Order: sequence, then structure tokens, then C-alpha cells
Amino acid sequence: LGILLSLTLWVGSEAAITCEDARLKCAYREGCGKALQNFIISCSSLHQLTRNCPEECQNALIALTSTDEGQQFMSCDCDDQYCKETKERVEVCRPQVLRATMNETIVSCTVAQWICGADTLCSTALNFYHIFCRSMFLGKRCSPRCENSINILRRQEKAAKLNTCFCNGREDYDCDAIRKNMETMCFMKKTPHGVKPPPPAAPDVISNEVIPRLHSSATSSSPALITLLCLLYIHWRL
Repeated sequence: LGILLSLTLWVGSEAAITCEDARLKCAYREGCGKALQNFIISCSSLHQLTRNCPEECQNALIALTSTDEGQQFMSCDCDDQYCKETKERVEVCRPQVLRATMNETIVSCTVAQWICGADTLCSTALNFYHIFCRSMFLGKRCSPRCENSINILRRQEKAAKLNTCFCNGREDYDCDAIRKNMETMCFMKKTPHGVKPPPPAAPDVISNEVIPRLHSSATSSSPALITLLCLLYIHWRL
């Protein structure tokens, strides 16, 4: 629990809140709760003598600070000495996290996905993208369903950095190949040889406008949305 209280005052707030209250408020929100769990795991190795912030801890902090509840968690007030001491442990991560969360900063695609995953709507759109764009990932075709999923994903506020992110070669997927496939198959950009690929064949179903209808119910961690995300995740892994 100590590491949960270890964030320093990086983001200002109108009213002070205890770290315990901030933790609970964040934990009960699906996106923030997910980012909080990643933070606990990824930053557990930090100690006072650490001079470098581990990359996974940076990513977790960036995702956490991208949520409204996470920002409030950043400005929590400690009520004991241990909390104050543990706050100092993540101070080493401050420069990288603040720089990455600036609007104009271009981050790696891994970080961009962490930011999107911390937001309920963006995470849902990303899951649909993973499901409907499998053929594009493999370099086969970009179906109307896939193109529609990409357009929906790009409309999400927390997906902004996905549009400008760079591949660093440490992803668990072929980032460069997928980006090239998307540009040539979905956006019909010219290949290096100046030849456009043929248009993809139309699938049986061409619409997946389901994500916008989730807006009203996705603002809280409803059982229906959680069940949907679980089913999508299981289906994607099969």
C-alpha cells in the first residue's frame, strides 16, 4: 500500500484530498484503476537510492496521470511519515513523466497505448481495432470494418498520441509493418515504388458503429461494459 501513496504533487488541485481517499476514488474508476494496478506492479522496485526511473514505471505513471482521477491522486496529502517518504521515491520519475504528458511531446507507441488503455472509451475502441483489423496486421487487406474501427479510435481524445507515436523496436508486435500496412491498405497512400495497392474486398458486415453508443454507459465501470471488454479480450486472444 505504501507505493500507492508515493506520488508527489505534480498536478495542482483545487482542494486537498488524502492519499487514501484519492486511491479509492481512482481504484473505482475502470481506466484509472487499471493504470493504478500497472503503477503498483511497475514501480514496486523504486527505492530512495534509485537515480533512474525504470521505463515500465515511467509508462505506468504517464498512463495514470492521463486520467482525471489519476491527476487528483497525484496531489493527495499524506497523513503519515511513511507516505511522505515514499513520495520521494518516485520524484526521480518526475522529469520524464511531465515531459511525456505534454501535448506536443511525441512518445513511443507503447506509451501511447498505455495512455489510451487508461481511458474507458479509448480502451474499448482499441479493443475493437485489434479485433477487426487482424487481416490488416497480417498484410492481407483493410476491410471497411477495420477502417471504421480506425476512424472511431482516432476520434478518441486519449488516442491523440497514437496518431503521432513512433516505433522503438521494443514492442511485442511488428510496429513498423503494421503502420506500413495501415498507410498503404487503409489510407491508400502510395508505396515506396509509387504503386497503390488494390482496394480491399468488402466483408459481409461493413458497420461496427457500436463504440459511440457506449458513451453514455462507459463513463462508469458498469458490469455490462466490463463483461464486454472481457469477451473482447478472450476473443482476441483465441
